[in-house]
Amino acid sequence: MFQEYDQIEQQIAEHQARIEELQEQMARAERKKQGVIAFDKALVNLAAEYEVDEEELYTARGEQIVEWLVGQLNNEDAPDYIRTLKARVARSLKRENDAPRRSAGRKASATAKPAEPKLETGHYRNPYTNATIEKKKRNPKQLNQWVAEHGLDKVQSWKI
Repeated sequence: MFQEYDQIEQQIAEHQARIEELQEQMARAERKKQGVIAFDKALVNLAAEYEVDEEELYTARGEQIVEWLVGQLNNEDAPDYIRTLKARVARSLKRENDAPRRSAGRKASATAKPAEPKLETGHYRNPYTNATIEKKKRNPKQLNQWVAEHGLDKVQSWKI
C-alpha cells in the first residue's frame, strides 16, 4: 500500500516537472512572438522613414531569401508554406514541360493568344483574398491570373 502511494507521489513530481518545463517553453515562445511583432513594426517604421517599399526590401534581400528557401526545401521540419511553395513550383515546371510544341513547319500567327482555361460561366471567389469575379463569355484577366497561380482544378472548386 505504501509502495503504491510512493509511486503515485513520484508520478506527480514527474508531471509537475514536465508542466514547469512546458511553461518555460511557452514563455520563450511568447517572448519570440512578441519579438517578431516588434521587429515587424520596427521594419515598417524604418521602411517608411527611408521611403523603401516592400518590393524594394525583398529585392535587396533577394539572394539571402532564395538561399534560405533552397536550404529549407529538403528540411523535413520546414514550415507548411515551404511545402506549398515547392508544390507550386513543381506544378509550374510541369505546365511548362507539358506545353504542346509546335512543329517547325507551321508558323503561329503573330496575334494568336494562348488558349484560355475552360471555366464555366458564373461567379468565383478566391478564398485567400475573398475577391469575387464573374465569368461571362471570356475569362477576366484576374481569373486567368488565379488559374496561373493556383491551378485550374483549384480555381474551378472556387465556383459559388
